[in-house]
Amino acid sequence: MLVLIIVSVAVHFAALSLGLLIFGPEGSRTEAFTDAVVSFAGLNISGQSLVVVGVSLALITLLHLFFERTLKGKALRATAVNRTGARLVGIGSHQAGQLSFALSAGIGALAGVLIGPLNTMQYDTGFVVALKGFVAAIIGGLASYPLAALGAVLVGLLESYSSFWHSAYKEVIVFTLILPVLAWRSMRSPHTDEE
Repeated sequence: MLVLIIVSVAVHFAALSLGLLIFGPEGSRTEAFTDAVVSFAGLNISGQSLVVVGVSLALITLLHLFFERTLKGKALRATAVNRTGARLVGIGSHQAGQLSFALSAGIGALAGVLIGPLNTMQYDTGFVVALKGFVAAIIGGLASYPLAALGAVLVGLLESYSSFWHSAYKEVIVFTLILPVLAWRSMRSPHTDEE
């Protein structure tokens, strides 16, 4: 496992350097899906933001249905909870791992397409976005899609407010949010010895 972690970090740095070499340090944006602007209670909301929210809600619903109602979704959950137990009842852990990576790659690609018109994309943007998503998932508890979505809204609001107050420290403020959440979860959950 340690070798795989070290190799993944090395591949990350190699891909980052290759992205810098190919795309350069300048950022770029893609065209928005729609130029519509919706006015609501004195706020102007871009159509692209509404597309992002709509697709996110649809994806949360589809993932919930997949993991709760389909055999493959239940098998993937069982493998995540107890890999050995899942293998004992006939679930292929290798196939579950492949499905998990395919799902995460598809969701990551969809997220990149959706936020491309909203953020300036640079060669290293994916790492920061993934870290913010990880913070949102930790706040949500890593087990519930609606709670993870609420965690993402909280992270987004905190980042917006902190960029208004101290724009130089907005990333630090967002990533520091994970510390009290982890401390609270650690004190709240009972500790048991693992065998």
